[in-house]
Amino acid sequence: MSLDALIMLFGALVAVMPFLGFTVNMQMWIFFILGIIIIGLGIAVRRRGERQRIISTRKGEFVESVPSGIVSYDIEARNDIHLHDGDHTAA
Repeated sequence: MSLDALIMLFGALVAVMPFLGFTVNMQMWIFFILGIIIIGLGIAVRRRGERQRIISTRKGEFVESVPSGIVSYDIEARNDIHLHDGDHTAA
């Protein structure tokens, strides 16, 4: 099971926990444990992404982060259009 799927599974457990009939004390501990697990999985996913970025950079591939502006895809021209504060540039 991938890390992303595990995060979704534990998130679903957090969502249904109030309806499973555990006592408040047990719920507190289960939420605490699930929270620690989700934090650990989130850190692992972030490190995996950084590692892949570093490997891609070493191979000489250009790695561009997603811009903070609006990103759309022009089907006719088949290229990305990045809009930054009114700046209309095609990349």
